[in-house]
Amino acid sequence: MKDKCAKSFENLSLKLSLFLTLFALGGCGSFQEFVSLNEQKVREIAEKQRQRDGEEILENALSSDLVEKIFCDHPLDLYELLDLAFERNPSTKIAWRQAMVASAQKTKTESAFYPRLGVSLNAARVDQLGGMGTDKKHLTTSVSTVAYPQVEISYSLLKFGAHREQSHGALSTLKAANFQFNQTLQDVAYAVELGYFALNSAIAIVHANEQNLEDAKVALDAAKNRHQSGLANRQDLLKAQAAHSAAVFELENSRSAVEMARARLARVMGVQVSEKLRIAEGNENEIPDVDNMENLIRKALEMRQDMRAKWETLEAKEHALKSKAYDRYPEVVAGLSASRKKIKDIPGMYNNFEAYIGLKWDIFDGHLKESEQLMAYEEMKIARQQLKLKALDISSEVWEYFHALKSAIQKLDSAKETENCALEAFNYTKEAYGNGLSSFTDLLTSQNALSVARKQLVCAKNDLAVGWVQLAYCTGKILEK
Repeated sequence: MKDKCAKSFENLSLKLSLFLTLFALGGCGSFQEFVSLNEQKVREIAEKQRQRDGEEILENALSSDLVEKIFCDHPLDLYELLDLAFERNPSTKIAWRQAMVASAQKTKTESAFYPRLGVSLNAARVDQLGGMGTDKKHLTTSVSTVAYPQVEISYSLLKFGAHREQSHGALSTLKAANFQFNQTLQDVAYAVELGYFALNSAIAIVHANEQNLEDAKVALDAAKNRHQSGLANRQDLLKAQAAHSAAVFELENSRSAVEMARARLARVMGVQVSEKLRIAEGNENEIPDVDNMENLIRKALEMRQDMRAKWETLEAKEHALKSKAYDRYPEVVAGLSASRKKIKDIPGMYNNFEAYIGLKWDIFDGHLKESEQLMAYEEMKIARQQLKLKALDISSEVWEYFHALKSAIQKLDSAKETENCALEAFNYTKEAYGNGLSSFTDLLTSQNALSVARKQLVCAKNDLAVGWVQLAYCTGKILEK
């Protein structure tokens, strides 16, 4: 799924590159025919790119027509929701662009290893002093206009490793951005998984409340029959009606919770919420095999992408500190320059050529480099403590979610047994009440116990699913089929 998402971004980059290439080639007459043949394709790519910018992003995100196209005719399972979220959630695009910025920054630092070539065209008005005049008292002067092109090449021969450390630091920053992009994919997957199971649980609660409403209607009918036959008082009938009304209230309340869960799921998927967003309701989860605590913590510290990003960030800060230390040393530079001058009203051309090698060293800069080195040192220390804090957070999360999952497994077994006993007790009491062997209070009590047991079982199943998702997430995994 991560490869699929990355491929979609790669396709967009290739399309944009094609557009820019064709646009650049449009200015060359030799490629005019090529540009004309591809003009329609260029317009299509430009239109797609334009629709990703400005107000049309919001229009597309909220377009009901687009939602109609996104959601299929069939309910979407968890893995279809994940694929859609990877494509539509803006967080993934933001993280990808941040990685692209880091890549550009890496290229920027590598430019220090190449010479610089500059071309200029200058014009000047020159006032020159000449020899002694005829009066033997004043120097002669002449005013002339000078125009000349100039070409200059400069190159930093030696900076004692500053450029190298900057390049290594930029590479670590790029790695950190890539790891953070991977972490963003896991964050989106985690949010979608939680949203899916929350919606699935809310739908299960609705089904449980529908069954509870049917049971309340059975109890109400039984109370009516006994009241009409004179075997029950009006108080039992009123209790049955109250229980039935409460069941209707609970059902409507749970239906509202379903729509709230649907809205949250749509948001983390990056799409406009719609009633057409339907999920394939999950069956009972298999009991997962859980590794021991020590292995889980070790795997989490190795596999968590945000942990790897912290490591690379620390590497980048260490390289930045070394670079600032080298900046305090002198720099050896070399260069070439050539110009060709033409002075107005004077025949001929004047050619100038210069080659140089020099040493640049800021002996005193107002403590600028010293303060920059101190800042780099403190930033490195901060990054080191942030790494330690992340390791502590991950260890705590693994510990918490490990025990939560273990507890969820036990609670599920207990909830199943509770529901079975409550259902059997309700059926027995209902039959006994019909035969006049138990009171309506007994029937109402068993009905309430069954209602609670059903909801408890739904919650236990949801806790198991969520516990599984949380443990997988904090150990750096995405759930697999």
